Amino acid sequence: MKKIICRRANIKDFEGICGLRHQLLDDPEDRLTLEYAPYNEKNDRAWIQKCLRSKQRISILIAEDEGGICAHSIVLIEKVSPKMQAYFTYKKKARLVHLYVAIKKRHQGIGKTLLKYTLDYLKEKGVEFVDLECYMHNDKAAALYNKVGFKDVFIEKRYNLKENK
Repeated sequence: MKKIICRRANIKDFEGICGLRHQLLDDPEDRLTLEYAPYNEKNDRAWIQKCLRSKQRISILIAEDEGGICAHSIVLIEKVSPKMQAYFTYKKKARLVHLYVAIKKRHQGIGKTLLKYTLDYLKEKGVEFVDLECYMHNDKAAALYNKVGFKDVFIEKRYNLKENK
């Protein structure tokens, strides 16, 4: 197996991350993401820069091999307010916003390696609970999340008022 290095991204990784995210346009497995949130390169680049500059709330973690950045995860860390802690079993949670592996680098264990690294990173940050959304029928992603211990909790449904007039 090829050597994979995982780490938190920094501003020097900006172009590599943007190049990886640009692959979404040609990725048949991520077509539902594009239907829900169409890719806009200008907006995406601005958002990635904002994420890379964030010191606390948002982190981009990357996996690299000898060819450079081959996967990324984006996590949002949230503290539960003292008032809301009466309703939850945790004080700090995170949302896995996106996990993406380059098309040509899939089925090599990179996604699993980065996901485990991401969970370890969040644990070090004091996060007690992690949630994510996974599109139905994205069986490969769902299998990966289940394999590392995620559980199905909710079924979320959406109705597009623009398309269903």
